[in-house]
Amino acid sequence: MQPSPYTPGEIARTIPGRLQQLADFDERLSYLVDLQRLVGRIRVDHAPRGFGKTSLLRQYQRRAQERGVLTIWVTAGESGGLIPQVAAEISRATSGWRDEARKAVHSRLESLTVRIGLPGIAGADATLRTAEDASAPADSRAFEALVRAAAAGDGHSGLVILIDEIQSADPEGLRTLAYTWQHLQAEGADVPAAVLTAGLPNVSDAVAAAVTFSERFAYRPLPPLEPAAEELALAVPAQELGVQWERDALEEAVVVARGYPYMVQLIGDAAWAAAGRPDPGVAITAAHVRIGRDAMEADLEALFRARWANASAGERDFMAAMASIGDDAVRRTDVARILGVSSESLSVPRARLIDKGFLQASGRGTLEFTIPGFPQFVRDLGQD
Repeated sequence: MQPSPYTPGEIARTIPGRLQQLADFDERLSYLVDLQRLVGRIRVDHAPRGFGKTSLLRQYQRRAQERGVLTIWVTAGESGGLIPQVAAEISRATSGWRDEARKAVHSRLESLTVRIGLPGIAGADATLRTAEDASAPADSRAFEALVRAAAAGDGHSGLVILIDEIQSADPEGLRTLAYTWQHLQAEGADVPAAVLTAGLPNVSDAVAAAVTFSERFAYRPLPPLEPAAEELALAVPAQELGVQWERDALEEAVVVARGYPYMVQLIGDAAWAAAGRPDPGVAITAAHVRIGRDAMEADLEALFRARWANASAGERDFMAAMASIGDDAVRRTDVARILGVSSESLSVPRARLIDKGFLQASGRGTLEFTIPGFPQFVRDLGQD
C-alpha cells in the first residue's frame, strides 16, 4: 500500500503541459543571471482557480533558486499592503547575510517611513509607509533602492519577486511596483531582478484601475491542459512508484478531467484509492477510474455548493441560463434572450462571475464555465 502521488488542491509536484511557460521563464532567467540584466516587464500568468497557477509560480521559484537567485514569495491581499509584504520578506531573507550586504539592504528599509511591526523577524524595526499614506513616486524610489540592494547582495546572482493572487493586491502597492519597474527600465537595466506573478482572469482590470501604463505587465493566459499533458500528469507520478495506468484507464480519466488541472489531480487521487493504494507492479484500470469518478462526486459537490453559495441571486440567474443551454461555450446574447433582458445589462454579473473565477471568456461574445461538471450541477438544482 502506497500513499497517493496526486495532490488535489495542493501544490503539484509536476506540471505537465506548461512547457511553453517554463521555456519562457528559463529564457528570462538566463537573461537575468547570465547577462545580469533587468527583466523589464512584470509577468502575469492568469487563469481561473484550479488551473495550477500557484504550482507554476512555485516551479519558477525552484528554477530561480537553482541558479543562485534570491527569491521573495508573497501572497497579495494580506494585511499591510503589497510593498510592506515584499519588504518584510526581503528583511527576513537577508537577515543572515554578511554585515556589509545586510547593512546595505537594511539601510534602504530604514529609509522608509512607518514601522512594519513584524515581531520575531530580523529587521522588524525597519520602517515602511502604509498603503493608505503612500505617494507612489516617492515610495517607488525607496522601493527601487531596496530592490537594487537585494539584487546585488551576498553572493546571489539576482532577485526574483514572486507574487501570488496579484489581483488582490492593494492599488497603491500595484502603483508602487509599476512605477519602480518603470524607473528601473529607464535607469537600471543592469539590475538583475524580475517580478513573476499569478492571478485570476480579472487581474488586468485590477491593474488598470491602479496604473495607467499597464504595458509594464505581460499578461499570459494559462490554457486548459491538452490530453497528452493530462495523461502525463496521471501516468508519471504513478510510474515513479512502480504503478502503471492502463491505456483505457488514462482515456477515461482524461474524459472526466476535460483539461482542468484540479480535476486531473482529483480523478488521479480517486482512482488511486479505488485501486487500493497500489503497491509496485499493480495497474490502475478503467474500472478503478469509474469507481473513483463516483467517489469524487462528494468532493465536487462540496466545491460546487461553495461556488453557488458565493453567487448573488442575479449571478445565479445568469449561470442557470447558461447551464440551460449546455456544457460548452455560450453566447452572451443567448443568455440575455433566456433572461429577457438586453445583452448590455449583463455586463455587471458577467464581470463579477469572471472575477470570482466561475466563468471565463472563450471568444468574442462567448462564455464558458471554468470547471467541468458545474453546468450539470446547476441544472440539477433547478430540478429540485
